[in-house]
Amino acid sequence: MDSQAFTAAVERLFRETAAMTLATCADGTPWATDVYFAPMDWDLVFFSSPASRHCRNLAANPACAAAAHAPAATWQDIRGVQMEGVATRIQGPLDISRAALAYFEKFPFARALLDNPGATAAKLVSARPHRFRPHTIRYLDNSLGIGARFTVRFEDGRPVGPPEASTGG
Repeated sequence: MDSQAFTAAVERLFRETAAMTLATCADGTPWATDVYFAPMDWDLVFFSSPASRHCRNLAANPACAAAAHAPAATWQDIRGVQMEGVATRIQGPLDISRAALAYFEKFPFARALLDNPGATAAKLVSARPHRFRPHTIRYLDNSLGIGARFTVRFEDGRPVGPPEASTGG
């Protein structure tokens, strides 16, 4: 798989998949939670309350992992990403606006919730934008062969080198 095919496959998966599982750890205790996400270049944006367990964990230790996958009825349908990186709260009005735009583009219902003064809107308003920035993305696609995996490393939010084929993991 070349860089262009890797990018197309991962972008397609990000468009088709609403939630990722975010794995955090603080004080030696791991935690995983699902969050809706939207791509912003190679970064993944999610909104969460600073009081949530995963955000408290991230404040103590921003290193984390994430996974997203398409629905699979058979082993041949397994297709997803496994990622390592860091997640931090997005600061500054320009970055917050970019994050909100990416999120609302993928999830138009979230914008509508802000217009509704009910309890759901109050919870959404208390959520803050966060950025998961990958250090590594491993794309797996069993339709290309059982255990077909391709890994790309990242620096400063940009891919470094072409995908490397790998097995296992």
